[in-house]
Amino acid sequence: MIKNYLTIALRNFLKNKGYTLINILGLSLGLTACIVIFLVITYDISFDRFHSKYDRIYRVVQEVKSPSGTGYGTVTPYPLAKAFRNDFPEVPLVTQMHYQGEALLTIETEKQRVNDILFADSLFFEVFDFEVLSGNPRVALGEPGKVFLTKSTADKILKNKETTHIKIDKVDLEVVGIIADPPPTSHISFTMIASMASFTPDFIGGFPLDRWGLTARGYTYIVLPEQVTAQSIESRFAAFGKKYRNAEDASRTVQKLQPLREIHFDEQYTDNPGHNENIDAREFVVMGVLGIFILVIACINFINLATALSEKKSKEIGIRKTLGAQRSQLTVYFLSETFLLTTFAVLLSLGATEWLLTWLNPFLKKEIDLPLFSNPVLIFFLVGLIISTTLFAGFYPAVVLSRFNPTAVFRSSYSVPGSSGAFVRKSLVVFQFLIAHILIIGTFIIADQMRYFRSKPLGFDENAIITISLPERTKAVTSALRTRLEQIPGVTNVTFGVGAPISDNGMYTGFFLTESGRAEGAYPTNFKTVDRHYLETYNIKLAAGRWFNEADEMGAAIDIPEGERKIVYIVNKAAARKLGIDPDDMIGRHITTGMGDVDAEVVGVVEDFHVSSLHTEIAPVVFAIFPDYYYEGGVKLKTDNLSETLALVETNWKDVFQDSFFEYEFLDQHLASLYERDEKTFALFKVFAGVSIFIGCLGLYGLISFVANQKRKEVGIRKVMGATISSILILFSKEFVRLVIIAFVIATPLTWYLMTQWLQGFAYKVEISWPIFFVGFIAILFVVLATIAYRSLMAAKANPALTLRSE
Repeated sequence: MIKNYLTIALRNFLKNKGYTLINILGLSLGLTACIVIFLVITYDISFDRFHSKYDRIYRVVQEVKSPSGTGYGTVTPYPLAKAFRNDFPEVPLVTQMHYQGEALLTIETEKQRVNDILFADSLFFEVFDFEVLSGNPRVALGEPGKVFLTKSTADKILKNKETTHIKIDKVDLEVVGIIADPPPTSHISFTMIASMASFTPDFIGGFPLDRWGLTARGYTYIVLPEQVTAQSIESRFAAFGKKYRNAEDASRTVQKLQPLREIHFDEQYTDNPGHNENIDAREFVVMGVLGIFILVIACINFINLATALSEKKSKEIGIRKTLGAQRSQLTVYFLSETFLLTTFAVLLSLGATEWLLTWLNPFLKKEIDLPLFSNPVLIFFLVGLIISTTLFAGFYPAVVLSRFNPTAVFRSSYSVPGSSGAFVRKSLVVFQFLIAHILIIGTFIIADQMRYFRSKPLGFDENAIITISLPERTKAVTSALRTRLEQIPGVTNVTFGVGAPISDNGMYTGFFLTESGRAEGAYPTNFKTVDRHYLETYNIKLAAGRWFNEADEMGAAIDIPEGERKIVYIVNKAAARKLGIDPDDMIGRHITTGMGDVDAEVVGVVEDFHVSSLHTEIAPVVFAIFPDYYYEGGVKLKTDNLSETLALVETNWKDVFQDSFFEYEFLDQHLASLYERDEKTFALFKVFAGVSIFIGCLGLYGLISFVANQKRKEVGIRKVMGATISSILILFSKEFVRLVIIAFVIATPLTWYLMTQWLQGFAYKVEISWPIFFVGFIAILFVVLATIAYRSLMAAKANPALTLRSE
């Protein structure tokens, strides 16, 4: 019987090709969205699960309290691992690592930049299950000068070379083994793993590694034995901190254990040893809801189109009932039609998903695949998707169609009963356009926020400025580079410092008013080491006092011992506000910073400028001349002959740093990268909005077809009585315009609430303007009227003699 049902269903599909095509298209779009969202969610859920000790691995993190609030850090002092082993002997597996984002690799005479370098100790592979292809890391990582390369890195840099020695910055390393590339679902990224014994203070600016007050990019992980709980370890951290830290640091630092399973989803502890970003678990809920909504919209299409064609099926149903078919059998028959359509739509969706992943993976920076035959969870999901879609999309049409009266359907005057189901159909259309309104208005608000990002003044000049690295920072080297660069006709300014106003390079410490002492605590600040050309290069505005001059540079020269240097400070307005002092009154006051606990006079105050993206508020900044920490150069260029100027900059840079690798980045491009995630949200919202509106229009087309079939005789009579095509179009349109208005009224407060919540993630944001809601309404109304006009025009042009000939 099922075979017979499926055969007849296939014949019906071929008979009503337009109906079949629209249904398959709508269902395929909805199912594709669901499958893609499912793959994205399962990809992120699988992070770090390949480790056999997944449930027992923890990362040591810390909370640091200050007058400004609590800071959350994943990095720990370098002496912590050794001290932890001594004080917690019941935890034998403790591993420490340092993550180096990039460094200069030298192999024979070739030089290149490499990323994701890890320094790890001998217990690293005891804690984590990364695959070792050759070598013995348990032994080698306990010795200095040893390194393991990943397979892809070895293929890339060694090639056919006979040497097994490489240099990372100034450290010589011997390649003693090969390891597999880390899975893409690892929060730890690496291209090579060097022994922790090879790690030197040069990688963190020369700071000594035995300081408990210093954190750079060091991480500590532990494996708890079965009988030991995280709570029992954390309860002893307070005494542990007092033992090794000074009293002030111990009182404001809270050590905690973060489970490995939470790392990828933690929004507080976001700094990981790798390039994979943490995600907000709430995004799963949003994506899941969007996927369900889009699928529901597609199912609504099916319902509306099925009821629109119900009159064509009425005589078939009457014959089947006359021959003895039960209502339950007819319900199964119509569900089998839906099942066949859904199965075919899923097959199309799988092909569409495979194609979409080639675009989506680079866009999301993920490595999602479609393991159809090797992933039982995916197979279970697809089966569940087919069954649930079949029941949801097919149950209502099956119930409606199976209840037709066989004696009534053969009457020539019979028309399909629609009043009882009219409310349901209209409610479904309202729901469709409720979702469309939310998505399209949300897209407009996101677009408004993105425009705000691009147009808001940052408090400094970012145009036509490139940043270049400074491998060496001696006075002779920086003076030589400055002289060369300033002689290039296309260069207007050159400055050296820790980094641009917004930069990946940064130094963070605390500061307090010297006269108040440490009793009130230190405020966190962005500490920028700069030269006297920094202000004019980036066009930062001075608010009070003065900027650094030549005498300040001479007093803080790199060849003067630190204790004898004459240091002065300049702060921004935000720093003055933290101290509760008017900017004009800051001049002449003394502050102390955590950079060597240097107490110095404040000689100037600059206007506030952004030191990070607009997601966060403008933070306090303290400027000082510390040539030891000039890591980056900023070069202001003329826009004429830009390529020629860049070539000259590279030539002169290489003349000074002959053993290094030249790279540059335009500052405005770096700033744009800060909003990459927001741009992706914007793009996805546009896609979801477009898909929902398109599917909604398909459903609307189905409902218009249903109404046109019901009103064909009424339209014929109106035309005989002299009605114009425009009046007939209004007849069809007014009911659906009312449905769109109802959807808009419901969607408006929902959209306002949802987008207000989204904007809470930005310290600087646009105000939601009410005209945006009406623009969204007009946009959707235009699409709806165009859809209605197309279908109702066909009904209005129909020959009344044909529709009334049975009367």
